[in-house]
Amino acid sequence: MARDVCLAHPDLKPYDPKTHIGFLRFLMLRFGVNTNQIMVNLVTAYDDINKLSPLIDALLEQVPEITSMVNNVNTRKADVAFGEFETLVFGDPFIQETIGDLTFEISANSFFQTNTTQGKHLYDEVVKAAGLTGSEIVFDLYCGTGTIGLYLANQVKEVYGFEIIRSALEDAEKNAQRNKITNAIFLKANLDTFFKSGQLPRRIPKPDVVIIDPPRAGMHPDMTNYLHKFKAKKIVYVSCNPTTQARDAKVLAEKGYEIKSATMVDMFPHTPHIETVMLFSK
Repeated sequence: MARDVCLAHPDLKPYDPKTHIGFLRFLMLRFGVNTNQIMVNLVTAYDDINKLSPLIDALLEQVPEITSMVNNVNTRKADVAFGEFETLVFGDPFIQETIGDLTFEISANSFFQTNTTQGKHLYDEVVKAAGLTGSEIVFDLYCGTGTIGLYLANQVKEVYGFEIIRSALEDAEKNAQRNKITNAIFLKANLDTFFKSGQLPRRIPKPDVVIIDPPRAGMHPDMTNYLHKFKAKKIVYVSCNPTTQARDAKVLAEKGYEIKSATMVDMFPHTPHIETVMLFSK
């Protein structure tokens, strides 16, 4: 349907990442499987909401299930769906999804597990690996919208989440408030440099457990080499890329940590992709 609309309106020209000419870059969808909510994220090469109008009108008319629509504008050459700014087109600037007893707000640029059912199994494996007693200080690195930290917040003393994307942090804070969680604090941090350069406020205590859920590229070498300085009893490493996880695991082993357990979660059935949950301790 979207393709037909674009073909009927020459102004809706697809963006060519080689020549950097064109308007439409991506049409991204996010689903709340347990809430039946749908977000449409129209990513364009520049800001022109009037040019988008035929596509917007057609989508809202033919897909009444849509609950949120936003326009992310990415004027950079990088071929990514993350815009420099965002315009709300319809509904709320987020959708909601539930995992366990928690309800999460998810915006267009925030990371959230796409397979919610398996996401719960994944988080259960994190809790199992951490072996929580209720007295722990937990650092949740690359926390995104705070899902892992908030999922285990009622089983620990305090959770500190660290994330570089501002919109994800805002979602994390809203999610904590929505779920009446008061022992979770979120900080904006570029983890490539944050700890190494001494930016951690002194008021924040050292962690007993560190949870890591980095992007596919894994951790920056400076972050990997700094981890042992926390002197955490346990490190739980969640990864969608076993190759980079193995690379980082080698560094942790050199710093004195041993792999105590490793679990695979089939997040994307019928594909070669898996998530792994690995427990390190000294």
